[in-house]
Amino acid sequence: MEKKASEDFSKTQKVLKRSLFIILLNCFILAVPFNAFAFESVFEQNYTLVLSFKNAKMEQILDAISEQSGIKIAYSTEELATNKSVSVDIKTSDIKEALSAVLGDGYTFKQIDNYIAIAKKAKDEVQSTIISQADDRPWTVQGQVLENSEPPYPMAGVNISIKGTKLGTISDQNGYFSIKAKRGDILVFNFLGFKEYEYVVSRAISNLSVSLSEDSETLDEIIVTGFSEEKKLNTISSVSSLDISKNLTTKPITSLSQSLQGGITGLNVTQSSGLPGADAATIKIRGISSLTTNSDPLVLVDGIPMDMNNLDPNTIESVTVLKDAAAAAIYGARAANGVIVVKTKRGTPGKVNVSYNGYFGIQKATYLPEFIDGAGYMEMLNAANTNIGGDPIYSQEEIDNTRKGVDPVKYPDVDWADFLFKTGSVQSHSVSVSGGSNLARFALTANYLKNEGLVEKANSDRINIRANTSVSLLDNLSVNMDFNSYRTNRQEPMYRDGAYTSSIISYMYSTPPNTVTRYPMKEGSDIVFYGNRPEQRNPAALIDRGGQFKALEDNVSINIAPRWEVIPKLILRGQYSYRVSSSATNRQRAAYNFFDYTSDALLETWSSINNASKDRSSYYYVGATAEYTFEKDKHRLFVIGGYNQELTNNGDWDQWSMVSVFGKANYTFDRRFLLEATVRRDGSSRFGKGNKYGVFPSVGAGWNIHEEKFIKSAKWLNELKLRASYGLLGNENIGLYKYQSLINSSNGNETTYGNPDITWEKVNMLNVGADIRILKDINITFDYYDKLTTDLIITPPISYVGGIEKVPMNAGELRNRGWELDLNYNKQITKDFGFNIHGGLSQNKNKIEELYGGPYDNGDNINTVGYALKSFYVYPTAGLLQESDFSKDESGNWIPKDGVIIYDGQQPGDIHYLDTNKDGKITTDDRVIRGDEQPKLNYFANISLDYKKWSLEVLFQGVSGVDAYYSEPYSFGLSTSGDGQTPLSVQTNYWTPTNTNARYPRIAPNSTYGNNNHRSDFWHFDASYCRVKYIQLGYLFDQMGLKKIGISNIRVYINAQNPFTFAKEKLVDPESRGQKNSYPLVKTYSMGVSLNF
Repeated sequence: MEKKASEDFSKTQKVLKRSLFIILLNCFILAVPFNAFAFESVFEQNYTLVLSFKNAKMEQILDAISEQSGIKIAYSTEELATNKSVSVDIKTSDIKEALSAVLGDGYTFKQIDNYIAIAKKAKDEVQSTIISQADDRPWTVQGQVLENSEPPYPMAGVNISIKGTKLGTISDQNGYFSIKAKRGDILVFNFLGFKEYEYVVSRAISNLSVSLSEDSETLDEIIVTGFSEEKKLNTISSVSSLDISKNLTTKPITSLSQSLQGGITGLNVTQSSGLPGADAATIKIRGISSLTTNSDPLVLVDGIPMDMNNLDPNTIESVTVLKDAAAAAIYGARAANGVIVVKTKRGTPGKVNVSYNGYFGIQKATYLPEFIDGAGYMEMLNAANTNIGGDPIYSQEEIDNTRKGVDPVKYPDVDWADFLFKTGSVQSHSVSVSGGSNLARFALTANYLKNEGLVEKANSDRINIRANTSVSLLDNLSVNMDFNSYRTNRQEPMYRDGAYTSSIISYMYSTPPNTVTRYPMKEGSDIVFYGNRPEQRNPAALIDRGGQFKALEDNVSINIAPRWEVIPKLILRGQYSYRVSSSATNRQRAAYNFFDYTSDALLETWSSINNASKDRSSYYYVGATAEYTFEKDKHRLFVIGGYNQELTNNGDWDQWSMVSVFGKANYTFDRRFLLEATVRRDGSSRFGKGNKYGVFPSVGAGWNIHEEKFIKSAKWLNELKLRASYGLLGNENIGLYKYQSLINSSNGNETTYGNPDITWEKVNMLNVGADIRILKDINITFDYYDKLTTDLIITPPISYVGGIEKVPMNAGELRNRGWELDLNYNKQITKDFGFNIHGGLSQNKNKIEELYGGPYDNGDNINTVGYALKSFYVYPTAGLLQESDFSKDESGNWIPKDGVIIYDGQQPGDIHYLDTNKDGKITTDDRVIRGDEQPKLNYFANISLDYKKWSLEVLFQGVSGVDAYYSEPYSFGLSTSGDGQTPLSVQTNYWTPTNTNARYPRIAPNSTYGNNNHRSDFWHFDASYCRVKYIQLGYLFDQMGLKKIGISNIRVYINAQNPFTFAKEKLVDPESRGQKNSYPLVKTYSMGVSLNF
């Protein structure tokens, strides 16, 4: 098996090698047109040149310049008196300045390929130089201004001026300019709607490349929708963009889902585990849209569906969430649960930029159980036995000795939570290089992430490499060629095959505190003795002898996307993507014999485990679009149409495919009235003949009221847009082959009965919203939506005839209704001080409208018409039974009084269940619906302050109206054998005849006594919480001294993630609500640095 896994990875390595070849090929393609740019720009580069020589030979000094700059210097010894002694003391980043300081004015420097040639100036040149210096004659600076876009467009009409003067010029229609300036002058580049750019003149230059970026504060925000980019002014869709600078680039996060939490209104992200390498985040956009199928949103990275959590956050340029039908309908059958569009960074024209981002942090659990100590446990177990008429197990002397710590071997007292969980760590290091010209651009990023978990042997590491290149083959033809690869390596402790970290954590709950971890070593023996538990489920033994689970995954993808502007405003795009993933798992455990410490008797033998498995999958995508923008007078029309097909192959012979055509039109009249229509037709192999194809349309309208004459006089109102949309989306992610009956290959019997008529789940969505901007600094967005899912796929039970129990069918409706409010206030108070407050509030209500064959009850949850999905179905209670509810018979047995209905065997101190159906007994028919696990309200607030070079940011995130129920070990009784439950310290508040107002029922040896372990509202708790997700304090160093050593700026910061949580209940983490077998969430305290060279 291991050999096969090795062979599989050998194949993956070949793919890696081919992909690396593609990188080199891209670099070569980039280098061919880039050579001239690169070689001509040798004199433009910044170097760290420190020359301090006294009476040194000129040859020695030139060698020092060559060594410090990395540039070869060529000269003729006949023209250059290299033996001449020269004194020089200079620190500079300008190689010409250094050479002039050594050689004087009688020489000229010329670049030939990748070296500098030194030659004597002609006499007239020397004379010209002398005259120039005497007159302080300005230099000529020439270059081109380009828009920071892909591809970069020349910018005409850019104002270029010398700061502090009235001198200036304007770029021509091709973006070229020429201006005279002296050394030290600052050139200021200005264009309406773009960020100002400054350039310090240090020498004459003929090929300066300046890239201007859009200013989102003064220009309409650009929304990336995947197939196109649109101005927010012209859209009628409900979309939200993540603030990358605040939620991503400055945060020590390990996955993109972490940054989405508390960043976008209407997006509910719940972390359920902090296990390294297992993000375990649940992402929902506007509630849950399906009963049985996947409700995760579609994630697109540069237009291609993929897992976003293995992306390096440093490579992400923008994240946009498409929430309503108008925005998502262009993705049709895959957009029922919303769409998350991720765009990665690309190179921009200009100098080569090098940056480093890294951090290191320590991690602790947000919540850990507080177990009772050894003596307390012994007392509770005695009481539990006494409650059922038994004898105490432990003597008072044993209890006292345990409490006093007389002998830790004979009277152990172990806090198993403290033993099992340690301090973890996380570190990340990322290096990025980007740059280029208008002919070719590149962005290369490498990242290493390592996470040491809270539990021994639980760790992960990841390596990411992304290379994005863009080449302009012609003025109107360009191509993007991208490569992305990552390798993840994850390990967990293993108790047995299939039982990993969570299983070991569950045994922490069931191991009594008076159990020895490891006995002292016996003299002359290398045997490790462990405290005895059934099947040796002592966490120390599980960690030491249980072995390890290892999972390795390699993922490589390439993406090629040409762009051809056939005529102005008519653009054709293509895209081809290929991705291959390979994974291998290994489970190893050495054989081990467990012996009794006292008698040396053999207790149990664990056999060895050595299993391996492998998997391989591939994905293909081919697509093309055509878009055209027509603008005349007051009319603007944007249309786009396209085609794409996808094929996914899994290593276990599963495969599925899709083919799609789509179109969209957006019309704007006089910047006031907006109309939009979208339609997509999808075909999916997941459905049978006659049901493979579906059509998904949407329409929308908007009104920019702020453009109306009657309101333009209100200067305080900068934007007021009303918009509405309605559309149909689909869900094709239902699993494979539900339309086919499956046959067991070993016996020929039908094992699954397919339904050839099964079809798409459909989501009909209405959205009404408003976008408001006042006083230029306050932005308000409000949306109301009504989202109805029809043709829900369910599997109702049928009569067990012919061996078939369930058949999938479309038979149900589910509605989500809600609203979203987003507020953003950004203010620059003074030159040195500014702040930003961004908050979001959203509400979603979920209700089943129709359900064939319901209700469906799984014991704890129920799906039934009129209630929320997966509502809690519990026994209603009225506190605890008291002695006043009973009388005693002649034998001393407790007899309930008239009107008091109990479960069999109950007595004072047990939970008082209510007989809701009045049949005189407590049965499952008495259960009622009490709440559901979906939050009624989600909210966040991001507050950032900037003062000079300091920045402080705090992010709050929380939910309200969340119902939850305690399960074991919080609601179960003790057990004197097997996997018993160790009480928590709070459970000392249990019922006794003298403590009748207790929080917990009377204690018993196990959960069968008193029937107190049923899912009832007695164990209900409010899981609402408010959590401080991040606190970060940073400082920016950008002094001129740094620039002399080649560093533009350095930002250092300290960060606390999940440091504080405010909740009513303190026993579990309210976000994950994880209990007995859950790996806890983590709080991280880190330090980081960002360097830009």
